[in-house]
Amino acid sequence: MLRAVAHGNGKDNHGQRNDGKPVPARQGHKPVTSYTLTFRHILVFGTIALPLGMIGLPIAVYLAPLYSGELGIGLGVIGAALIGTRLLDVVTDPLIGIVSDRWRPKIGRRRIWLILGTATLMAGIYMLFLPGPGVGPVYFIIAVSLAYFGLTTLRLPYTAWAAELSPDYHMRTRVSSTTQFFGIAGLLASTLIPAWIAGQGDASTADIMRAVGIAILIALPIASTAVFFLVPEPDAPSAPSRFNLKKAVGVLLANGPFVRITLVVLIATIGETVRQSTTVFFARDLIGIANIGQIYFYYFVAGLIAVPLWVRLAKRIEKHRALTIALLIVALTNAAMIFLSADQTALFTLLFVIKGVCFGAVLLLPLAMLADAVDVDTAETLDRQQGLFFSAEAMVQKLGVALGAGIPLILLSFAGYNAEGETSAAALQTLSLIYGLLPAAMVLCAAMLTWNYSLTAERHSALRAEIERRAADRQ
Repeated sequence: MLRAVAHGNGKDNHGQRNDGKPVPARQGHKPVTSYTLTFRHILVFGTIALPLGMIGLPIAVYLAPLYSGELGIGLGVIGAALIGTRLLDVVTDPLIGIVSDRWRPKIGRRRIWLILGTATLMAGIYMLFLPGPGVGPVYFIIAVSLAYFGLTTLRLPYTAWAAELSPDYHMRTRVSSTTQFFGIAGLLASTLIPAWIAGQGDASTADIMRAVGIAILIALPIASTAVFFLVPEPDAPSAPSRFNLKKAVGVLLANGPFVRITLVVLIATIGETVRQSTTVFFARDLIGIANIGQIYFYYFVAGLIAVPLWVRLAKRIEKHRALTIALLIVALTNAAMIFLSADQTALFTLLFVIKGVCFGAVLLLPLAMLADAVDVDTAETLDRQQGLFFSAEAMVQKLGVALGAGIPLILLSFAGYNAEGETSAAALQTLSLIYGLLPAAMVLCAAMLTWNYSLTAERHSALRAEIERRAADRQ
């Protein structure tokens, strides 16, 4: 395996007891190793995010019209299946995270999941995006379950691997930003492909889903193969101890930076999902925009262009301060939406694009910060349990999505809102407050929690130095 240079330039007391003495390393663990990470490694590694980024939007927009409108499956069955798969993630996320931390196949504990995850996800995408005529509810349930399980099986070990690529505080931001760059490019592709198919004439929802599915099925194995052969994987710590659920939960809760950034992710996710869940209603009934697809395209383009700017800002003023700025901008643009009225399409688009500028920062910076937070545990154990930490964060984020999607619909239902098209002034006022004020308040709370985040570049550098010193002592 490749071995190389570690980086560090500060001091901290993470990874030590309250009395200031280092916590002894567990017996049987090899030292944490690293390597010189090149731009080629980072670029190749990020390519998997492109096909992964193409999956979510078609499922959100076209899945129900395809299976209900064209294939005749009831909306209740579709909704129940989608909720069921989210509940299944409560089991599969920690299971995959823990197994990917502790399994030691010779080809690499993260690399093996490229094979397993890619194969499972491709089977799920094929079934879900390219169904044959006459399929029924059982087929749909199997297809959506397989697709989501494959996504978990590939994405969680991949995210954990991303956190292990470099021990350097700023290099992790670069890894995260490159991955998010490809992810946003995938989102753009998932808007452009349907637009192109729809422009060919009498295209159906099935035609759109088929085209996106084929694109994913082509891009995913190419990207996975490239990462498998061209990106090195760090040596895994040997001889993991027997897994203990109570101890694992204790490890998570004892890590202050992890708890803080996970709470930020939960609150911000709820707020932004509330907004996303009501965007179509707000744009259609309050502003008068029948098709928001083009504005979403501008939104994602703005996010893509702004990614390098957020990386530079994070390096200059710290990741958590850059994230705070992004969250504040998002909160302000959300709040400004409540002052809009009918036919103010240009102003709505401007605010939407400004929010899009922050899209990449809100995605990439928490992941980079989470990778740093895991080192608090590494300093104490000389183990690397990124799978455990990232699976816990994924569970919390999915909880945020579930709450953010359900809360506004329940509130609108109580207000008597008509989802087919609303004209009542009272219902529209409620919609405006839910779309603008509620997300603004949630995101503002997340920004306040982020501002005083303790794991700075200087502290993280000292943490890495402590890890390397103790690892050298074990040799």
